[in-house]
Amino acid sequence: MTQGGGEEKSTFRWLDAARYAVAAAVTVLIMAVIVNAIKVVLRPESLQLSVRGGTVSAAPFRPPPEEVLAVELNLRAHNPSGQVRMYYLNISAYLFDKSTTASASLNPSFDCVIIFKPQDIAVLQQEAVDSMLALKAKKNSVGAPYFDVLYNGSRVSDMTLRLDGNLITEVTSDLNKTRPASYYCEQLLVGGNPDDEAIKYRQDVICKQGRGLN
Repeated sequence: MTQGGGEEKSTFRWLDAARYAVAAAVTVLIMAVIVNAIKVVLRPESLQLSVRGGTVSAAPFRPPPEEVLAVELNLRAHNPSGQVRMYYLNISAYLFDKSTTASASLNPSFDCVIIFKPQDIAVLQQEAVDSMLALKAKKNSVGAPYFDVLYNGSRVSDMTLRLDGNLITEVTSDLNKTRPASYYCEQLLVGGNPDDEAIKYRQDVICKQGRGLN
C-alpha cells in the first residue's frame, strides 16, 4: 500500500510539473505577442510628404517700382498608419538650387535660395492633408540671380525643397513619440503660373525622408 501511494504521489507531481511548464510557455507566448504589438504601435510607418505637381509657382505679384514675387507650392502629407495620428511641427522649408546639396547644408537659411515657414501639419490615420506654402518675396529675400529670373517669367529646374521639423507620433493621449525629421523633395520645377499648360500635368514629387538635423 505504501509503495502504491508513493507512485500515485509521484504521478501527481509529474502532472503538476507539466501543468506549470505549459502555463509558463503560454505566459511567455502571451508576453511575446504583447511586446510585438507594442513595437508595432511605437514604431508605425512614417509620415509621407510630396509636392503636388512637382512644381513651385513663382510669378510677379506687384509691378515696379516695388517688385514682389508670389511663390507658392502645395505640400501633401499622408499618414499611412491605421493606428496613430501624426503631427509635423515647427517646420522650416528651404529651396535649394543644384549648386548646393540640400542634405549637406549645415546652415540652410544661408545656403538656400528661398525660405518658407509652413504651418504645423496634423494628419489623422490613413488620411492625407494638403498645405499651401506661400510667400510674397521681395528682391532682397531671394538668392541672386533667381528673383530676376523668376520675376521675368523664366523657370528653373532641378531644385530641391528641404523640410526640417519635429515629427510626433500620437500613440495614446498620454504617450507621444517625438523625433527630428527632415525631408528632401528633389527635381522640382520652379517658376511660372500653376495654371500654365507646361506644368499643369506634371507628376507629384515624392519627398525622401532623411535623418533630422535640427
